[in-house]
Amino acid sequence: MSAAVPVDKKTPTKTALITLLLVWFAANFIPHLVVFLATGKIYYQLSPAAGLGAETSLVLLNLLLPLVVIRYISPTRFSLKQFGWQWQGWKTLLWGLAGFVASLVIMVVVQIIFGPQFNESVNWNLNLVERIWTLFLLLGITAFGEEMMFRGYIQTALTEKWGVWAGIVLTALLFGLRHLPMDLYFGLSQHAGASAWLSRFVQLYAGAVVFGLVRYRARSVWASWITHEGFLALIAALGMLQLLGILQ
Repeated sequence: MSAAVPVDKKTPTKTALITLLLVWFAANFIPHLVVFLATGKIYYQLSPAAGLGAETSLVLLNLLLPLVVIRYISPTRFSLKQFGWQWQGWKTLLWGLAGFVASLVIMVVVQIIFGPQFNESVNWNLNLVERIWTLFLLLGITAFGEEMMFRGYIQTALTEKWGVWAGIVLTALLFGLRHLPMDLYFGLSQHAGASAWLSRFVQLYAGAVVFGLVRYRARSVWASWITHEGFLALIAALGMLQLLGILQ
């Protein structure tokens, strides 16, 4: 791949892998642990403001921790291009849109075969400020944070160490595990059947592989960001239609 890797090549593979896993764990699970230890609840059970604050902290940690790590490891050559954030012209846009279409096809086909996944929306009664906060979180920073962590930091590092497919598949696995607390909460609270769980996991992990392929083929995290942002925009649009009573 053309992008430099977010680990120094002189760093032992074992040390680099441990660092990567620690950063991934800290960004994606520490906020859950802090909230649970402080309140005895999962943050989806808290007030809208508290829940949104916890989710925002997850996204910001995914965005910022890789930057801190690469800055610490190689301060003399720090650049966002080390994470793959480089625009490759029309190639970036076309691969990003192709990934979005592929993700939609996967979603539809999986739901035809296995049925719908369980509902992942929190039944919060949001005020205007909280609605704006939700939209900003969903459309403004979520894709940036997750793409920085997963396709930028993790996939780039793993691809350099063990090759393209190891980078894509292992990153998809870690991306899916990032959503595990949410999946367990909603799936168990809704008493989801085996088909709903299977539908969720196939959509999630297959979609993560598509994100990784797009990032690799376009040689740009901007491409996987386009795919990811498109998917989040679709979720936001469907939510707005439900809110307006147009879609049930």
